[in-house]
Parts: sequence; structure tokens; C-alpha cells
Amino acid sequence: MRNVAIIMLVAALSFTLWRLGDVERQRYAALVGLCPGTITAVEPICLSTAEPRESALWNIYYGLMP
Repeated sequence: MRNVAIIMLVAALSFTLWRLGDVERQRYAALVGLCPGTITAVEPICLSTAEPRESALWNIYYGLMP
């Protein structure tokens, strides 16, 4: 039972970090202007395909650090 709880917590943490990386990638793309007009209008297609950093790990790092 304890192992199942650990696996569930690791899965939840992994999913949360993955989503945090996506949100940070979209925030950074809007901030530096990779998708023109995203400050005033929502561009979900552009924001979902923008790759402002080299790795998803950098997105997670910048999402966690203040």
C-alpha cells in the first residue's frame, strides 16, 4: 500500500512539473514577443507551438525559481 501511495505521488508531481513547464514556456513566449499580439489577444496556437528555450527542464527551472 505504501508503494502505491509513493507511485501516485511521484506521478502527480511529474504531471504538475510538466504542466508548470508548459505554462512557463507560454508565459515567456508572450513576454519576449515570440507571438505578436499575445498581450492584448489570446493566440493559443502560437503559444502552444512556441519554443523559446532549448529544453523543458529550463522551463521548469524558471517556473520554480522566483
